Amino acid sequence: MGRNSPTSRQVMEEIGRAIEKISSSMRSEDRELVREIILMGRTHASEMDLSLISPEMAFLLSAIIEMLREIKNE
Repeated sequence: MGRNSPTSRQVMEEIGRAIEKISSSMRSEDRELVREIILMGRTHASEMDLSLISPEMAFLLSAIIEMLREIKNE
């Protein structure tokens, strides 16, 4: 029997694709920043799979964690 619902990774990929579509009307330097945010959001997909929060919230939390990590490492 197959799986009826997408995995967290699949949902995060869908979120990333939706954000990329939005960024298509942005300036090129902003599009590059958006790509970095998408990568940050996907970083913790497997850990977020075990959480009870929505995939959208997990994506944002993952991006925030990675941004804070970069800020602290500067």
